[in-house]
Amino acid sequence: MRVLFIHNKYQQEGGEDVALDLEVRLLREKGHEVNTLLFDNNDIQGLATKVKKGMQTLYNVRSARILDNTLLEFRPDVVHVHNLFFSASPSVLWVAARHDVPVVYTLHNYRLICANALLLRDNQVCQLCVKKTFPLEGIRYKCYRGSAVESGLVTLTTGLHKVLGTWRKKVAAYIVLTEFARSVIHSSSLLPPDGPLHLLPNFVFDPGQGKGCGGRQDFYLFAGRISREKGVHVLLEAFARLPDSRVLIIGDGPDKNQLEAAYQSFKNIIFAGRKEKSQVLQAMKECRALMLPSIWYEGLPYTIIEAFATGTPVFASKIGSMEELIRDGYNGYHFAAGDAEGLLSTIVHFEGHPEEQEQLYENARKTYTGKYHPEIHYTSLLSIYENLLNVH
Repeated sequence: MRVLFIHNKYQQEGGEDVALDLEVRLLREKGHEVNTLLFDNNDIQGLATKVKKGMQTLYNVRSARILDNTLLEFRPDVVHVHNLFFSASPSVLWVAARHDVPVVYTLHNYRLICANALLLRDNQVCQLCVKKTFPLEGIRYKCYRGSAVESGLVTLTTGLHKVLGTWRKKVAAYIVLTEFARSVIHSSSLLPPDGPLHLLPNFVFDPGQGKGCGGRQDFYLFAGRISREKGVHVLLEAFARLPDSRVLIIGDGPDKNQLEAAYQSFKNIIFAGRKEKSQVLQAMKECRALMLPSIWYEGLPYTIIEAFATGTPVFASKIGSMEELIRDGYNGYHFAAGDAEGLLSTIVHFEGHPEEQEQLYENARKTYTGKYHPEIHYTSLLSIYENLLNVH
């Protein structure tokens, strides 16, 4: 099978870039011909340029021309989009339709129904715009980059293409990462309840399993962006009251300096800064558990999959997809989002019940092999492609 991936890279690399790289590698290893068409937002700087580029977001003629030439040359069976904002634009969907090539679109976030793509406003979960074709609240609250103009351009793009039927008629199948995301999309203005929406979680190649509870080092781990929505402040509040339990914080972000200064006197709280992926995975294999105290819905963080792959349980907020991904008492524990006392109690319970710990490690690994292994992903992805070709 010949597959063309289309992806619009962000100015800072994220999980969508990782997802693309992994799927390209997986399909190539399975013998498929794969090509990637990458677009870039790095040249979008300054308000005037942003407005000009923003208008191109509605339909970028240059991107359409590039894809047109690529389709004529590569002649794929399927086009798979991971992101088209902003330089690629919905124009690529129209071109693919004109060439009669079915499009699969992976929805990594909520961009098509929320200006900032996160369903988050002022560090609080928000769904004001989910059911609206042209949600003015996103503009009113300047949800995209704190700008009414830029929020308006995003809203205009997504709304106009709802009216034109682009999202419903030019995409043959959508992929979401979690059941929670599927329920949100099905209840939104984007697709009808019976729309072509498939559940296909992310995956990682096997990094090798860590040791069970008997071989773990005495620390807990947070790995990710150090910012309010990630709940790092909740994590630190809990560990400030657990002086005999250490937490290693890997990553960077807008709140790092302020939080590091505020908790510098606590010897059990260690800020390690950015680390290479290999170092993060090694820390996962050695830590007692991964902490995920986010106060927003999250998508399907790779840290969760990587933790399960290394046989590491996850302690996570009971909100959105995390309520679904972590089974309380099976491969980790839940606590209420934003509740430092709840997190503290969870850690105390874990440390006080050693008879539960080994089973948690085993079940974490079982979760990976049963849900997030590349072979499982490949079988499901290929089935989606083949079903499209059979009916196209």
